[in-house]
Amino acid sequence: IHTEMQMIGCSETEGAFDVSLDEEDMIVVDFIAERVVDTRPSFVDHISFGKDTFLVARGNLITCRRNLNITQKALKDQPLES
Repeated sequence: IHTEMQMIGCSETEGAFDVSLDEEDMIVVDFIAERVVDTRPSFVDHISFGKDTFLVARGNLITCRRNLNITQKALKDQPLES
């Protein structure tokens, strides 16, 4: 049994997207250079993720930032709990 995981994270200024298989990173997205980086060593077989992978990651980043904005507005007047 194998496990595959995709992670998207964001702040107002930065973003992260990576895909891992069995807890080993396979790709990460460099949003500054607008490219997908294959992080696997050269001696393993490489899986093609397709040319639209960056566009999918960018769409997920946009959604993450929208959700972050909504959450920040919703929690703006909430008192901090100790």
